[in-house]
Amino acid sequence: MIDYKSMLPNDVETLKRLWLKCFYDKEEATELFFKRNKNYTHGYVAADGDIIVSAVYLIDCNLCGKSAHYLCGAATLPEYRNRGIMTELIKFALADAKKRGDCYSVLLPANEGLYGFYAKLGYSEGCTSCRSFFECEPAAESVDNAEPDYFELQKCSADKFLLWNKNYIEFARDYYACYGVKNVIGKNAFALFERKGDTAEVFYAIYNSISELNLLLSSKGIKQFWLTGSASNPLFENAEPTVSGMIMPLGGSKALNNVYIGITLD
Repeated sequence: MIDYKSMLPNDVETLKRLWLKCFYDKEEATELFFKRNKNYTHGYVAADGDIIVSAVYLIDCNLCGKSAHYLCGAATLPEYRNRGIMTELIKFALADAKKRGDCYSVLLPANEGLYGFYAKLGYSEGCTSCRSFFECEPAAESVDNAEPDYFELQKCSADKFLLWNKNYIEFARDYYACYGVKNVIGKNAFALFERKGDTAEVFYAIYNSISELNLLLSSKGIKQFWLTGSASNPLFENAEPTVSGMIMPLGGSKALNNVYIGITLD
């Protein structure tokens, strides 16, 4: 018989092994996830007796002024797959999230084939993103490298933008650094990007204005960049939104579309 329950502190080492067995993460990145996110992450496990066979995690965030979470790390031991265990575990986790007052659940399926799986649970393709190309102007002034107010910068970026706490953003910076992803930090902008020569692929950025982001990237020798962001941002009015995740309203909350997740782990 499979039991569904919240994870306990002494489950962590077992859950690390499960994570590494199911995903292609580096061990150092996995260690960061479990060490740095414990104060705002809710973990749930499915157990066959004393054996943890499946796990999923809900990371606290905020959406449109309401409590929400990002569902990630859904993992099941190979020999226990295709038995409906993950379906029941997610239902258990969402029921607990509703009790806490969460109004939205968002996620990014690990591959295209999983969109159908999550749709059966009630998720819709309401998360989108846009991508556009920008030229950098040469930096004509010094950059203020003071630490930004991450929460306020996120609110400046767009409506329907998943708001993360400072600790999660700093975790994501260090997590992605394990895979060679660069970052730039200034008082009025923050970005995570992959660099190829003098071109950057900016896959997450928050900023007061595009000129602030431009200045910060230019100071690092970037001459042009691709920027991914929220479809609600006027900067992307001529870009075609693409589906970049799923969302489900909880507890009678109204349905939303064109929600931007931003930092993801899948």
